[in-house]
Amino acid sequence: MTPLLNAFACLLALGCALFLWREKSSPYRNGALLAGFLLLFGVFTYFGAADSLVTDPSLEHYPFRMLALCLCFSTTSLPLYRRRYLVLAQVLWLWIELFGGIALYYRGFDVAWTRIAAIAGLALGSTFLSRISREMEFCLMVLWLAVWVFF
Repeated sequence: MTPLLNAFACLLALGCALFLWREKSSPYRNGALLAGFLLLFGVFTYFGAADSLVTDPSLEHYPFRMLALCLCFSTTSLPLYRRRYLVLAQVLWLWIELFGGIALYYRGFDVAWTRIAAIAGLALGSTFLSRISREMEFCLMVLWLAVWVFF
């Protein structure tokens, strides 16, 4: 995927995160939104990388990576138990990256170990946060963007 499409995927995940976990929203609505977002991310991946989808198997788990990033972004707007769900979203992203990388490794492709280490460091560092202020939310978003774009 080109860097421009990668950055657009990050913006798409950020835009979709705005619709999750609203006040008085039911779990069914949030589940339907997550399923719709995963479908949208799959369509974006299909049309964004139409030429390289056959030759680049690393795009097989790209929609799931986008969904994990969307969940990371959306947890910063939670009113209660924000740190707990923030760490869970980062662990989900780590799990997707780790097992997606292992699946690619068995097919003969390189694993992005720096990305996995960066996400693990972020998840570990987030567990030690006592209170997440607005400034810390912004810093975490910038770090997630940096991991997404540069690693």
